[in-house]
Amino acid sequence: MTERPLRWSPAVVVLHWINAALIVFLLALGWAMTHSVFDAGTTFDLYQRHKSLGFAALALTLLRMAARLRYPARPCVAGRDGLLARIVQAALYLLTLAAIAAGWLVVSTSPLPVPTQVFGLFVMPTIAAPDAALFAAARLAHQIAAYAVAALVALHVAGALKHLAVDRDDVVRRMLPWATDSDSPPSAPGNPESS
Repeated sequence: MTERPLRWSPAVVVLHWINAALIVFLLALGWAMTHSVFDAGTTFDLYQRHKSLGFAALALTLLRMAARLRYPARPCVAGRDGLLARIVQAALYLLTLAAIAAGWLVVSTSPLPVPTQVFGLFVMPTIAAPDAALFAAARLAHQIAAYAVAALVALHVAGALKHLAVDRDDVVRRMLPWATDSDSPPSAPGNPESS
């Protein structure tokens, strides 16, 4: 069995940054849609854009999960920090998928059904019939999942900044598009990478 590389593959790195930017944009757009007042035309356009980008995020998240499984990298942090990192990353994946699934259920069960034109290319099928009670529950689930994703993104970024500024290790460099294995300092004794 070949040893897993230190750095994530280019496919994983690219998908990470595109997906991260898209999720942050979706969170900001969702916040603006629900906390600002726009005219009817702008509101309609924002909701359609949010739905299209949500389905793009679904595809990217699934691709990213597949790429991580296909091209794994070595664990970089041991102990409690490593466990916390794995929990946050797994929760980010699960809650992102949950938020998108709940959003899909929202548009499917809406008492005012509006077809979801994904980037104007095709209509996304619904996954349930219009149902006011299910719509309200899905809307709440979508909102809770989105806030949870925002909190986990903040925790993930805080963890990355800690590794960069406090620990001064090579954890963040593993996910930078321009870094190479030769940029990484030698692993500290006792680190999983040194075995």
